[in-house]
Amino acid sequence: MDRTAPGGIWKYAVPPTPLRGEFGNEDPVGLAAGKHIPTDCSMNWVGDDGKLYCFTTGTSLVFFEEAPQSYIRAARRFFDFDRPRAH
Repeated sequence: MDRTAPGGIWKYAVPPTPLRGEFGNEDPVGLAAGKHIPTDCSMNWVGDDGKLYCFTTGTSLVFFEEAPQSYIRAARRFFDFDRPRAH
């Protein structure tokens, strides 16, 4: 395994206690596509910066791994725009 390549790591495990991922545990690929898709964070990826991202499916994770920073930027734009606001 080449550990010199930049990127994150991913794993699939049911956490003993709820995890707190970025975007309120919503799938960043779904957010990048303009959809809110909640996850249980059992499939996740940790970036080099230590932030945790949660996914609904392995397919979503595979797409994300192709261009994580692009998905994170697009997800952030939609999440910040379409997040429920307290009145």
